[in-house]
Amino acid sequence: MRISSRKLSNQHPRRYPKLERKSWRIFTWAVVFTVGVLFIYHFISEQGFLSVKQIAIAGNTHYTQTEIITASGLNYQRDNVHTISARQIERELKQKLSYIKNADISKNVMKRSLTIQITEREPAAVLKYYLNGGLLFVLVDFEGYVLEYKYSSSPQAPDAIVTIIGAGQQISELQLGNRVFSDHVQLALKVLRVAVNLPPEMVSGLHTIDANQPDKITLQFDNLPVVWLASDFIEAGLHHIDLFFKQQRIILQKRKPTSNRLGDYLDARFKDAIYWGNKQRG
Repeated sequence: MRISSRKLSNQHPRRYPKLERKSWRIFTWAVVFTVGVLFIYHFISEQGFLSVKQIAIAGNTHYTQTEIITASGLNYQRDNVHTISARQIERELKQKLSYIKNADISKNVMKRSLTIQITEREPAAVLKYYLNGGLLFVLVDFEGYVLEYKYSSSPQAPDAIVTIIGAGQQISELQLGNRVFSDHVQLALKVLRVAVNLPPEMVSGLHTIDANQPDKITLQFDNLPVVWLASDFIEAGLHHIDLFFKQQRIILQKRKPTSNRLGDYLDARFKDAIYWGNKQRG
């Protein structure tokens, strides 16, 4: 039996041209819609309908709102609230304002507003340098980031902040906002981070930390003998000093004050013991 080609074509009509035309129309409309949206968005942006209208700053104590906005590089008339990079703003603030630790930026496109929540670094200690007949105090936070410089003719550290003996780095290396990586400075800061958990009356009496010898870290208090710690037992050593301080306070409360000295040193370099004595006697 022979089947004609005309009969076969009637049984299986080709529909591909219709599908192609339909797909082309969909593609064309999609392109037109996209171009239209982009045109409207560009028009709105050019007319300033999405420009920043309001900036709110919170959490700042060392810098004014004007200083923070200026350092961020934000511009009320120029910047689009939708396209502003929060990461870029935070990077600019941290590079230009040394006290800023973090900046959390939230945007409200409808209100065209920004809110910048600032977290600031806290001064913890100073590094002391002799410069041009005076003293240069470099303020650092608990992580060792340089916050500011203070010049003084007095050997007393400003604001009664703990002084770290032996800076270990050149002044030119201590740029604002940079971190001090000196081993003994970081060790001294580690001691300080533990020491701040001691009773307030002890912490307020801490003046200097010298960590140039890790096996004999020296702490100077105004209400205790010289304290020696070892880098391996910082927590244990300060715990023993705390117990000693509390014991001495109880003894003084039970009897009249005397002129007897507490001794020359407290050696707390050991895990389970503390030695209290005079340097002459050993």
